[in-house]
Amino acid sequence: MNQKSLANFSCDAVKDISDELGATYSGGLAYTGGGDPDVFLFQDNGFAGRALSVNATTGDGLGDLRTYGFNDLTSSISIIRGRWTFYRDINFNGPLTTLGRGQYSTPRSAGIPNDTVSSLLRVAP
Repeated sequence: MNQKSLANFSCDAVKDISDELGATYSGGLAYTGGGDPDVFLFQDNGFAGRALSVNATTGDGLGDLRTYGFNDLTSSISIIRGRWTFYRDINFNGPLTTLGRGQYSTPRSAGIPNDTVSSLLRVAP
């Protein structure tokens, strides 16, 4: 993730540190499948609270957010790259919606019920 992308969060505390270190300081977790994170999931509305950063190639994702202590906790989403399908259940079951690049500060803006995401899959670059 570059400095311009981080600036979108208006969060001075993490602008000058790495994504993984930033996630750790904010009480979050980092899944680094390689390269810069493609998606950030946040526990609270407005990109606040614990965060989970996700990086995946097309056809890859996180099938069980329980593994990362983030099951049914997503309240805001920032997608830096790709199109992603979010699922109500683990192992990519019960699709909720597919979203592309953008900032979704509330569940309503993402078109999903609050605290319902259990897995996510990158479906396009």
